[in-house]
Amino acid sequence: MATILVDLDGTLTPLDNWDPVFAEICMHIARQGGTTPEEVWRRARRRSLELMKSLDLRAFDWEEILAEAAAELGVDEVPDVVEALKRHIHAFRLNDGAVEVLSELKAAGHRVEIATNGLAGYQMPVIRHLGLDELVDGVRTSDRYGCPKTCPQYFQGADVMIGDNPVFDVYFPQKFGLYTIFYGDWEKEAATHTQRMRIDLSKTTPHAVVKTLKEIPQVVQYLLKLSS
Repeated sequence: MATILVDLDGTLTPLDNWDPVFAEICMHIARQGGTTPEEVWRRARRRSLELMKSLDLRAFDWEEILAEAAAELGVDEVPDVVEALKRHIHAFRLNDGAVEVLSELKAAGHRVEIATNGLAGYQMPVIRHLGLDELVDGVRTSDRYGCPKTCPQYFQGADVMIGDNPVFDVYFPQKFGLYTIFYGDWEKEAATHTQRMRIDLSKTTPHAVVKTLKEIPQVVQYLLKLSS
């Protein structure tokens, strides 16, 4: 039996699930600050990226990041992220094949855990709403380990990492000895993240690349046979 880590945002769920949540909050801040929602979001994204480049888990604390963006604009009151999430979570959805891949990995006898950079306070409501908590054995969040997916303790006891981010789902897991399966367009995303994160990915290659989630169980089986 192996321990398989599966990313949440961008892998099991679409990245745009959160768009209405952030749009609502940015609209509120923009009205109070006399600017546009786009400007609020630009400031928030800039701050998040600054923290991400430092491998700081606060890059994923949207409550704090949006409050900082608001403060720059002279706005003191910011809507609560979790409360905004509650107003939009009914529209959150899974990517095609998410339930099937988790079920098949479990049926094969593996321990399956969701591994996300997001904070538990934001991610657990989504995981429960979508029923993912009933399909996995555990959830790893950055605040639980005191780091995003960049430190050895985050990956302790795991054998395989599956996800859509070249840095957090391939580069760092490989440093700590995990097999990595990338979901998406590796060449495109590696180039984008090399520039965005200032991390050289030219010598990094995932052990496998898949275009659909349904390919994953077979690829996991193949990779684990290599180490047996």
